[in-house]
Amino acid sequence: MTIFPSSPPAPRTDVMVTGLGWISTVNSGCGTDKRKPVWDVGIPTIPDSILNSLKGGSRFGRLDLFSQIGVAAVGLALQDAGYFQANPPAATETDRQLRDNATSIALISSTTSSCNLTDRDFYKTVQNDPGLASPGLFVYTLATSFLGEAALRFSLTGASMAVIEPQPHAGTALSFACEELINGDDEVVVTGFCNLFEQPSVAPNFSGALFLVLEKELKKTTRVHAVLNYDPEAELFYIKDQPCPDIFSLCELICG
Repeated sequence: MTIFPSSPPAPRTDVMVTGLGWISTVNSGCGTDKRKPVWDVGIPTIPDSILNSLKGGSRFGRLDLFSQIGVAAVGLALQDAGYFQANPPAATETDRQLRDNATSIALISSTTSSCNLTDRDFYKTVQNDPGLASPGLFVYTLATSFLGEAALRFSLTGASMAVIEPQPHAGTALSFACEELINGDDEVVVTGFCNLFEQPSVAPNFSGALFLVLEKELKKTTRVHAVLNYDPEAELFYIKDQPCPDIFSLCELICG
């Protein structure tokens, strides 16, 4: 019998966390705010200060709530990492040339709730009279709809993907994000979760969104919140040799 040597285990890869942004029912913010995301049941509301900083392009208010919280959290994470400027001045020709050669940024989100509440709201508009179906709701009846909104608003040109998870932990999205940085074409990946659950809900089904900006090599002069050590064989994450089974424990270590 021929015995073939086993392949050596894949080496761990270091990925830098350069941005963090979240929207929850308790608080909202980004990594430089020096505070932790706090999660609880209920429906999130987005502070006016955050809405004002994210306006630009299409009207924010026309989005369904699932998309609003997702786009807002992505924007906060990008601001934190230096890839999006709140209320920027009018673009010059140089700005436009720089934008054309911008860093390729991917967007990978997990979701457990998906856009189920928006689906139900849309169905209500067609129950009695299909001719009155709401096109404004129909465009948001996909879990990926808010990814397109975020890509347009923040000029993201990389890959985008929504991952459906049975439990909200974003582990699959984090793994895909690290794999994209290791083997893909994108230099930066924004990854996390977006959920909007029917109320009343119970833990861990917290409505809200949380996104991280991950980079293998720094593209901007920015703060590094933490170095995430990724084990591709086990699909596990570590910060300073402490295991992080999900995005919540990861943020606990990042925010201190």
